[in-house]
Amino acid sequence: MSMIEAGDLVLVYHDHRRNFLIKVQGGRLHTDKGFLDMSAFIGKDFGEKVSTNLGDDFYLLKPTLHEKIMKVKRQTQIIYPKDIGLILTRGQIFPGANVIESGIGSGALTTALANFVRPTGKVYSYERNEEFLQNAKKNLEKNGLSEWVEFNHQEIFDEYPQKEVDFVMIDIGSQWALIDAAHKSLKGGCQLATICPTFDQLTKTVFALEDKGFVNIETIEVLVRRILVRRGKTRPEQTMPSHTGWLVFATKTT
Repeated sequence: MSMIEAGDLVLVYHDHRRNFLIKVQGGRLHTDKGFLDMSAFIGKDFGEKVSTNLGDDFYLLKPTLHEKIMKVKRQTQIIYPKDIGLILTRGQIFPGANVIESGIGSGALTTALANFVRPTGKVYSYERNEEFLQNAKKNLEKNGLSEWVEFNHQEIFDEYPQKEVDFVMIDIGSQWALIDAAHKSLKGGCQLATICPTFDQLTKTVFALEDKGFVNIETIEVLVRRILVRRGKTRPEQTMPSHTGWLVFATKTT
């Protein structure tokens, strides 16, 4: 079994609506089911049950990467796990990879990238909004992944300082404007990805990639539908996270 120590991240879970990602320390966790003494979590095993002062049960779970991403403190729209999964498998992202990210937002994708490039890789993140950057930095620190991220309060126009990188992610409003900069920094045969919320952004970006000589250009939309499993009345959920953006992938040639 894995024992909980002070400073560990724990998912305190009651149900899909009542679950909290906390760093174990002193104090109380207040919920509509009563409060929990967080210092009492230390020394317990992941998976154990604890009870509030009102007698309602919660479980101390080891958080997954999905939960770390979804529970970042948001000051911007985030890239969701449904899209992040495809980005991670389509890009050259591996332990030791060097990755550039333009537009850190709230740090959701950064969390995933840092998780996969460690222990010897690096994510070089660029963000022009200092408030967003500082919030993302706090999210990465909470998730224990800031060591593998270089946080840059800077807007890139023509060229990134890093060269011969394994992957570039562009998440800004004018994606096409950084195609040339990405081309200068990527290794030959490696991938660029971006996410485009609108058709106008998508067409401008794809045409810019073609003009720059990128190949293997593909545009994908990822849709996810959850299923409510109930005895005698299993059905799909009535609402679903559908369009978040079109993912565009392209490969640099030499």
